[in-house]
Amino acid sequence: MAATAKRGAAQLPRLPPELWDRIFELATHVPYTLVPDIFEKSIFIGSIYNRESHPKLRAALVTKRYLVRVCRQWWHMAIRHLYRAIYIGRARSLTSLCNTLEKYAAGKGTIAGAEPLGQWTQRLDIAIRDNPVRLDMDSSIQYCANLITRLPNLAIFSIRMLFVVAPAPLPSILNALRYSASSIRVLDWTTVPMAPQPCEFVELVRSLPRLHTFHCAHLRWDPEKFPTSILSSLNTLALNRGPAGLEKNHLAESDSAQTQINLRKVVLDSSWSVDVWEEFMSSYGTFITSVQILAYRSTTPQLNNYLDMVSRLCPHVLQMTILVGVFSCMSFVNAPLPPVEYLGFMSQIFQETRTAYRRLFSNLAIFKEKVPTLRVVQFLDWHNVQCLLTRHSQVVLHALEHEFAGSDLRIVDHEGNLLSERLVTV
Repeated sequence: MAATAKRGAAQLPRLPPELWDRIFELATHVPYTLVPDIFEKSIFIGSIYNRESHPKLRAALVTKRYLVRVCRQWWHMAIRHLYRAIYIGRARSLTSLCNTLEKYAAGKGTIAGAEPLGQWTQRLDIAIRDNPVRLDMDSSIQYCANLITRLPNLAIFSIRMLFVVAPAPLPSILNALRYSASSIRVLDWTTVPMAPQPCEFVELVRSLPRLHTFHCAHLRWDPEKFPTSILSSLNTLALNRGPAGLEKNHLAESDSAQTQINLRKVVLDSSWSVDVWEEFMSSYGTFITSVQILAYRSTTPQLNNYLDMVSRLCPHVLQMTILVGVFSCMSFVNAPLPPVEYLGFMSQIFQETRTAYRRLFSNLAIFKEKVPTLRVVQFLDWHNVQCLLTRHSQVVLHALEHEFAGSDLRIVDHEGNLLSERLVTV
């Protein structure tokens, strides 16, 4: 029996390393989290995107840790997957991670002959959620800065620290990011209170020649500080608000004819007066093809003012997403509407009433009638979709059979599936 077992083991096929690498990739892949796939979600970079991607990244990290512990051979094949996307959720993991990267960078790692592990890292998410009373913030931030300097090929950097107490040494992180200046494509910065100072951010952005997406919820656009040249690479911009008290001609003058503007997507917070974006959009709106309007705390007139601005100043816009506190703040009856092909929306209230959904579909019918170019309407949030299909499926059915009967409009869920097909499976 022992001889039979031994002969059977010897006959097992040996897979080439390239095939194992592909298997590990399939086992740990998280869609839209690495370059270039993440660019498809660039307009959602921030809290919405993180809420969806972070749990998946953490789950994939667990799987990767199991893979590298199987044996030494698997360690060598899977280690690049383990370090490809680093997620920091607790400050206590910073010390050991920094020490590991430093040892391997110096050729003194546990596995002899292994290459520096930091070279594999394409993405770093810092989302420290420790109790701020027990956290040594200064020390943690310095560890973060040291960590970044060990990641020469970093392409995506996201930091979300909601308990930063000024004056924390956050500028050290900005300085560290310059070590990866040539490779950084996505920069997502969310800290409260706002730090570092705007001028320090400007200096960093100026040093990132390939920056594609820039999200900073507490920074405003200042044409006197932000050079127009950064818009030659920047595709997606999500800031707090536009410039203050500037003449339209001032922006136009700063837009040198020698600069090829690559900006295509912009996020607008409608809780501010539309005037704070009017000047910016007057100069760059003609380049915009995708707009997201944050209307969490906005009234219907405020939202409509932004729709009017987009209609007037963005003649080439094709996609628009509207994020609201409640669906009832959307009313397209008297609203000027841009000629988009795609409309996406979500509500912070996960369980809206039947009346609210009826009104929503009536508004969508008005939108379709006023904007014949509209081809796709998408519910962006899973919770809204579940509420609609499980509690108000009759509202959907009535809308499809009446308001949209015979229409070529595609009404889809958060994953792109037709609601009409989803109703069959409910």
